[in-house]
Amino acid sequence: MSPSATPPHRSLAARLGGVFLLFVIAGSLLLVIWLGKQQQAEAERVFLRLAHTDADFVQRLNLPRSAKLAEDLQQLLNMTIYFRDEAGRFEPALTGDFIQVLKEVPRNEVRDLEGGQQVLILRLDARHDMIFLRSAPEATLSLWHPATRNALLAFWLLSAALGWVVAGQVVRPVARLTRGLGGFFESRNHVPEETKRGDEIGELARALTQARDDLLNEREKREQSERMALLGRVATGLAHEIKNPLAAIQLHTQLMDGTALDAESAQSLQHVQAEARVIEGLVNQWLYLTRPAPPKMQMLKPGEVLMETVETLRAQAHHAGVQLVAETTLPSAQIQGDRARLQQAFRNVILNGIQAMPRGGEMRIEIGDDAGRCRLTFQDSGTGFSEAALAHGAELFFSEKEGGMGVGLNVVQEIISAHGGGIMLKNHPQGGAVVVIALPMA
Repeated sequence: MSPSATPPHRSLAARLGGVFLLFVIAGSLLLVIWLGKQQQAEAERVFLRLAHTDADFVQRLNLPRSAKLAEDLQQLLNMTIYFRDEAGRFEPALTGDFIQVLKEVPRNEVRDLEGGQQVLILRLDARHDMIFLRSAPEATLSLWHPATRNALLAFWLLSAALGWVVAGQVVRPVARLTRGLGGFFESRNHVPEETKRGDEIGELARALTQARDDLLNEREKREQSERMALLGRVATGLAHEIKNPLAAIQLHTQLMDGTALDAESAQSLQHVQAEARVIEGLVNQWLYLTRPAPPKMQMLKPGEVLMETVETLRAQAHHAGVQLVAETTLPSAQIQGDRARLQQAFRNVILNGIQAMPRGGEMRIEIGDDAGRCRLTFQDSGTGFSEAALAHGAELFFSEKEGGMGVGLNVVQEIISAHGGGIMLKNHPQGGAVVVIALPMA
């Protein structure tokens, strides 16, 4: 059979049912055989008890060991009885090969003879033995016998209960796990109930879940690599096409004498310079995504880095009607970081907050201590994150803003991760989006 060929479908329930049926049939036959053996053993015990009673009766009354007594007892007990003295004479008389057969039979033990007979020899006194000879009892046990029927019924009921337990512990959980595999490898949201089990089925469910998560992680990494490859090609072309004219614009605006211009022209010049810096920041973000370099670490005070970033954005925030409020409870705290990269990350978060408040509002930034880590909390008074935005997080190319490219938060995440920190997105209970950045203290 080729590796791709599908084997014929045989359900686990059918296979276990077949094995269980064979078990029940074999168990029923063995039970009948065992009951037959028990019946035979009980018949021998009755034979021994009756023979010992008769022998004790003859001993106690000291009855003569004669042929007449043997014939009387034979009629009473419905079996053949002989007396044998120490000289080997039998009463009633016995001749032929049967005498030699009886010589080989031990005392006090029921023996089966040829011809379907059983013999038992008991010691009466120092000179005589008493021999009991009867036809072997026929087995009366059958499938219709009450004892057999009751025993088989009990066995079948126990087997059915055992089958129900096996089905509940093995067949049904495996079937439920199999039915739940439809779409299982497409989303992490589905976690089989069988993962809570502590047996092999639970181990199988946990292994499948782990394999699914690993597969999705690899798929996301591959998609991220494909996006980055596309982004690299686009960014390289854009950087080449934009940087040269942008440098010319920045150079000429710097050469212009702002003091020689009227107020309106000077304001326009500042606006052109600010927008040129925005374009330069965007180009640098694209280049950072395509060719991320390790941060240039130095001792920094996060409060100072944040305040520098806030001051560069105050004019833009004021123009949008947004008030920036920055507070810190760690004025002397220090971290290891790249000043330019961290300013870029803070700038992206603040700009996102400003853009989330088109009618103005307040953006509050706080720096505090979180279990030995520096925690920066950015909270705006906008509409907050949607459920889709919280689900996608800082995923590259995901954006709900009109004209947004879904790059800013991804850059923030890459920069903070390179510093050994983390980023978390959530909504404030009273409204507004909250972005929390945690960085390790120096």
